[in-house]
Amino acid sequence: MRKSYGLLILLNNFATGVMSPVLTLALLAHGASIQNVSLFLGIYSLTVIAAEFPSGVFADLCGRKKAYLVSAALRGISCCALLLSNAVPMLAAAMVLQGLGRAFSSGSIDALAMDEAVSSGGEIVKVSAQISVMESVGLAAGALAGGLISGLGARYEGNLATTLALSALVFLGTAIFVREVLPPRAEGEALKLKHLGVQVRESLSFAAQGGTVRMLLVFSALTGFALISIETYWQPALLSLSPLPAVFGAVSFFGFACVVLGSKLAERLLTRCPRGGVAASLGLKALFGACLGLLALPGKTLPFVGVYALLYLFLGSGGVAESALLNQQAPPEQRASILSLFSFALQIGGLLASLCGALVSAHADFRYLWYLAGGLLLLGVAAFTLLRVVRYAKARSDAGASGKESA
Repeated sequence: MRKSYGLLILLNNFATGVMSPVLTLALLAHGASIQNVSLFLGIYSLTVIAAEFPSGVFADLCGRKKAYLVSAALRGISCCALLLSNAVPMLAAAMVLQGLGRAFSSGSIDALAMDEAVSSGGEIVKVSAQISVMESVGLAAGALAGGLISGLGARYEGNLATTLALSALVFLGTAIFVREVLPPRAEGEALKLKHLGVQVRESLSFAAQGGTVRMLLVFSALTGFALISIETYWQPALLSLSPLPAVFGAVSFFGFACVVLGSKLAERLLTRCPRGGVAASLGLKALFGACLGLLALPGKTLPFVGVYALLYLFLGSGGVAESALLNQQAPPEQRASILSLFSFALQIGGLLASLCGALVSAHADFRYLWYLAGGLLLLGVAAFTLLRVVRYAKARSDAGASGKESA
């Protein structure tokens, strides 16, 4: 992967990380109330879900570079709206713009990096790991920086101004350093309805395939469900163990570091065993689900943090395995659309986790949601493993019968 692409991915995720420790507090400081702050976060999530697949189609038809430019511009405008906001309508507009920016960034420059890797004979596994590492390092460094500068300004102006400056830097860097040659069918008539219809149909047809593609789609949704269940409730769970306040920042940073470590481990494993992607994905998802069950068990601070770190280790390594499998099968002319479609499945899983979390926490301990998420992952692994065994046995049986007939 080009160094310029890696730097742009790192800067984009650094900008996300800068706001992550204070986003809720910034909303409260600019016009939201404790009663409606979740509404604005919900507006953001719904916007991402609604725009995820259309933004991928836009990237394939009009260019991945244009999509990334749109993403950076929308993020910058969102920061300006939030800086100027003192009322509900402006806050809602800021969150819609932020959600659109998030949707247009997913699957755009990633797809461009994958296209170049494929066309130049590069290793998809290596590029998948590099993207995962750059994303995680950016988020981790941004979260640390966001905490340090949160005191600059009474209403988190320091965080917002930094994010705005980084968005402008990403925009300029994309405009100057990213080069893209559009495929023939995207030139001239890229926005015609017939091209849009073909792109949508072909991408949906790809996602509707059985076998490995179906497995990856299901695991995208289940991973989204598990990830949101962890991110929503790990802080209350850790707080019940009475740690020092500084532990929260350290644990969050440690989680991102484990994603980086998991990504590099998966890269080494899949480089040595290039045909083991499916087995690796199933095994890592099983370990991820088992750790979710362990996280829900009562315990002390250090064991809890250790299990949390293992979860993100398996999340990072499993993400590389699944990304490599998906990019190996995705047609280049539909890559951004397909990546956005699978990201859409991830977001849907997260939305379902939020709804289930509200129901579970209203009637029982929120930790039961971790049991549910882990159980669903283990059930998915068992189902797809059984299907593969049955398919393998049938193939062996058919091959044996064919051999007897020829004899």
